[in-house]
Amino acid sequence: MKKRLLTPTFALLAALILAAPAAAQRNRDDRDRGPRDTETVDRTLAMPAGGTLRLKTFSGRVRITGGSGDQLVVHAIRRATRDRLNDIKLEITQSGNTIEVDANHRLVERRNDNVVETDFEITVPAKTRLDIKTFSADVTVTGVSASQNIDGFSSNVIIESTDFGDGHDIDVNTFSGNVRLRLPASARGTIDFNSFSGRFESDLPVTLNSSSRRNFRGTLNGGGAGDFKLKTFSGDVSIRR
Repeated sequence: MKKRLLTPTFALLAALILAAPAAAQRNRDDRDRGPRDTETVDRTLAMPAGGTLRLKTFSGRVRITGGSGDQLVVHAIRRATRDRLNDIKLEITQSGNTIEVDANHRLVERRNDNVVETDFEITVPAKTRLDIKTFSADVTVTGVSASQNIDGFSSNVIIESTDFGDGHDIDVNTFSGNVRLRLPASARGTIDFNSFSGRFESDLPVTLNSSSRRNFRGTLNGGGAGDFKLKTFSGDVSIRR
């Protein structure tokens, strides 16, 4: 199934919006004094069954892998000038069955250069719920069979699972990034797709219940208890098996 939506005026607006962060980043780089340093953070925490990982980051890369253990393992590589690394820390806190990871916890208020580029490699139990917020970091999730909420701006999002049971939700919201889901042939639920100029494709059967110029609602594999909410301004969305 394919659905394409396009309006030139808003496509131009999207291009202008996307150009602004890139220009701001160049200005920040020009203001940097001294070489960029690299800092590595490794942490291992016990993750309760059915727990939640909340991750906040800005730029870099995020890779999350679901495993069979009962631990959350974080490996992070941070890149910035030394003064920025000293003033902005990676903070990991745990409250009950929720672990929060903040890639840009500021110890000192800074007028500019308030983020550290961070690459994450995180392993979680397969049944861990995910709540991820980022700006431009691409996000890849593999082997997690619980509900996932991912918000980004220019982030590409890939979610792959061979064991995605009925009743789990996927909620992805990104402005210009592409979204790709690779799910088992048995995956089922309701679909809510919303885009301004993006395209939707699915290898799995989708039945439309309602549609308009910019969005449609329907069912995946005849419907089920899970919700697939996929929203993007100009990115494409695909469901593969």
